[in-house]
Amino acid sequence: MMQHRPHVLQVVGYSGSGKTTLLVKLIARLTACGYKVGTIKHDAHDFDVDKPGKDTWQHREAGACIVSITSAAKTAIMIQERRSIEELLPMYEDMDVVFIEGYKWADYPKIVVLRHPEHTELLENVTSVLMVAAWEPLPNISCPQYHINDVTGLMKEVLLYLGGETD
Repeated sequence: MMQHRPHVLQVVGYSGSGKTTLLVKLIARLTACGYKVGTIKHDAHDFDVDKPGKDTWQHREAGACIVSITSAAKTAIMIQERRSIEELLPMYEDMDVVFIEGYKWADYPKIVVLRHPEHTELLENVTSVLMVAAWEPLPNISCPQYHINDVTGLMKEVLLYLGGETD
């Protein structure tokens, strides 16, 4: 049986560039178009998702390697070790597209978000740039460039990448 492989698209940029805000807009539009969207977020810091004192927190604090919580509406799984993108993607096999926020150095097609002109050096340091979302027009950019708030233009590029309708 052949496994479905979702399209993978990264959204990268420096901290405070607007990655999350842009991603939320793209997710909402794609979902409204009927796409099943998943996300993987890279956090450079140590994060916590469960509340101190609650059951899952107690399980984790007691030493559980994997902690899951499920209800009628959702499920969360916490694995107490780092996982690579490649190890996480099989969990997303039912998705049409998976957005990865961060992981600048991974080699998937990217939307590079640039808040300041001096951030264009990022384009020289990452691979597979599909398009740029910039806060102001930037000269000498060889790939498609859109204003950060031109979600319609950015969506057309995303849909082209996904092989979907752009109208």
